[in-house]
Amino acid sequence: MDRYTFEDLLEWVVIGLLIVVGVLVALWLGGWLMVFLGKLFLAVASLIVALLKFLIPALLIAGVLYLILRALSKPQTAA
Repeated sequence: MDRYTFEDLLEWVVIGLLIVVGVLVALWLGGWLMVFLGKLFLAVASLIVALLKFLIPALLIAGVLYLILRALSKPQTAA
């Protein structure tokens, strides 16, 4: 049965620590990416809400005006 030398064990410990540091850096970068994407999605959602606050009443008014003008422009039929 082979026995590991102190250098072999130390090498495995260092490799393990490097892997742990790499994973932590990847998680840290992933966290920053998620924060950026969250702020981006929040800005897009705010823009959509601001547009809808203007568009929904404008479209409702336009629809009512269209129905009124359509009703007024119908030719009157004799009964």
